[in-house]
Amino acid sequence: MKTGKPPRLSEKLNSDLDVIRQEHTALMNSQLENFRIDFSGIATSALNTIETDIRYFLNDSRSELQRRSETIRRRLTISPWVIAGLIMAWIASTMVVSWLWIVLLTRLEMTELGLTRIEQAGQIWLTLDPEQAVLKTCTIAGMPIICIEIKGQ
Repeated sequence: MKTGKPPRLSEKLNSDLDVIRQEHTALMNSQLENFRIDFSGIATSALNTIETDIRYFLNDSRSELQRRSETIRRRLTISPWVIAGLIMAWIASTMVVSWLWIVLLTRLEMTELGLTRIEQAGQIWLTLDPEQAVLKTCTIAGMPIICIEIKGQ
């Protein structure tokens, strides 16, 4: 109800303050709502970025793991054959070296004893150096046999 009296200053200030409070409350609500919308957008964007990064990392890791697994699988497939080949090569080279060593030692020993080996027309001949070896008849266990006496030993 209105009376003809002018409003008092305190009433006017209170009503102005109420208007300011209402505007301020509306402004705060608006800013809070804008903040919620912006923050929700930022969170969604961050979540999408994290999901994309994790998906890319997992795909990249999976492909790298598959590449390495394939390399290991290929190496394991080839490896037994390589190892078997290396072992066979080692055995063959050991046999060749042993044979060469025996031939070398045999020839040196025969030369030191005054013997010379001659292979000709499918036959093997041993010749004696008359200064180092002499062909004799020996008796062993009561039986006469031909033997070579080495001089100087």
